[in-house]
Amino acid sequence: MTKFPVMKISADKFDEFRSWLESKEFAFEERAHQEFLARKGGVVVNLYTNGKIVFGGSDDAAIRTVVDFVKTLGAEELVRETKELPALDVSGTRIGTDEVGKGDYFGPLVVAGVLVTEETEAELRNLGVRDSKTMSDTSIANMAIRIRKIVGRDNHEEIWISPLKYNLLYKKLKNINRILGWAHARAIENLLSNGQGCEKAVADQFGDESFIQEALMRKGKKIQLIQVPKAERDTAVAAASVLARDVFLRKLEEMRESYMLDFPKGASDVVDFGKKLVESHGIGVLQNVAKLHFSTTKQITGGVVPVVSNYVEARANLETVPRELNERELREAALEIFNLIDSFEWEFRAFMKEKLEGHYGENWWEKAVDEHIRKKCEQLQRDELKKGWKVELLDCLDFQHYAIILTERENWENIFKPIFRTKDRVLARLTVLKDWRDPVYHARGKVGAQEKAEVVGAINQLRRMIHMQKGLDEFEVRNEQM
Repeated sequence: MTKFPVMKISADKFDEFRSWLESKEFAFEERAHQEFLARKGGVVVNLYTNGKIVFGGSDDAAIRTVVDFVKTLGAEELVRETKELPALDVSGTRIGTDEVGKGDYFGPLVVAGVLVTEETEAELRNLGVRDSKTMSDTSIANMAIRIRKIVGRDNHEEIWISPLKYNLLYKKLKNINRILGWAHARAIENLLSNGQGCEKAVADQFGDESFIQEALMRKGKKIQLIQVPKAERDTAVAAASVLARDVFLRKLEEMRESYMLDFPKGASDVVDFGKKLVESHGIGVLQNVAKLHFSTTKQITGGVVPVVSNYVEARANLETVPRELNERELREAALEIFNLIDSFEWEFRAFMKEKLEGHYGENWWEKAVDEHIRKKCEQLQRDELKKGWKVELLDCLDFQHYAIILTERENWENIFKPIFRTKDRVLARLTVLKDWRDPVYHARGKVGAQEKAEVVGAINQLRRMIHMQKGLDEFEVRNEQM
């Protein structure tokens, strides 16, 4: 459980704070010497008459949302009167690891590791390397470049866990600290594989100390693992914190390029943004950009938590992290593109069924779908059942089939022409998705942020056509009822 800071706000902000908590459906209790105690689920908020705020509870993500909000009220963190912690008593060749992004709803979780020697540690100290939380984004980017140059390619490791992979890992491990332990361990293992003699690793302490130790494999089992609070006091850990922050910011920028949106940092002030995102991109987009187990997800969706399909989960290699950066980038991008297309296919198939069934009735499959396509789907359904997958015939359609069904003369003239206007408009977007689905499904070709943006654009254009027609239909129904 995370230890949150004690904050303080001015008296003129008490009512605004209470109103915000009320809007989030907190229950209030009166306590001596307190303005109130507010409680909701795994969150407890104590506001004292002197403005001091003390947080408690077990839901770290939800507590962090409240902490982020009180900061917008001008809250100050009360620093306890404690002696400055001394430098850690470690020296010589060692690995330092640190993480960024565990409290951010949008974006990846990043763990970085840096292996230092006595020589490179001296250079890093001269550079002024320190905890990334004390640095601006611009300073982070500049210092990260210099850190990588000083230690060399073989002596730094950056493990980013995309939101999609994070959600799959959370589904499997059920605990964020286990994910962190897995990522710290992979960074250590990858650095040990470079052949540099190293017998120690230092990491910031989080949760049970066994999380990293249990996740280490053969090479890491022999290393001395030191976990302490505020491990950024160590030069190697401080350097790792800078690299982790740099990667986190770079990945947020890649998300901006793909979705043409500026994703907010932190876990507060993200609900309104998230609602607009889901409205324009569909609920499935959250799988690719957000950490779904945060309570924020239900606030955005009204209670629904999107589920990554079994097909996508089966294609995700959750055990290993390639040492080669290009291979890692390609694998992550391919999985995300595959998930984007897979999520949209469920939505698109439901749309087609609704329209075809509305026109032809319950026998729409036989009346609207070409016999050759039906037989292919029936065979695929049997093949999937042999593998243990139970699927509907509708779910056996692919993009080539969609194009044929949509443009069949009676289907087009009576159902789909009013929605898509011209065949070229819909076929062009479906072709983009088909052209990218095949390579990412079979792990062929180069994919990245640009290719992801192309897929996102095609999906959004198709969704706009579909939902624009829905809006027109609803408008006509309202007019008829007036």
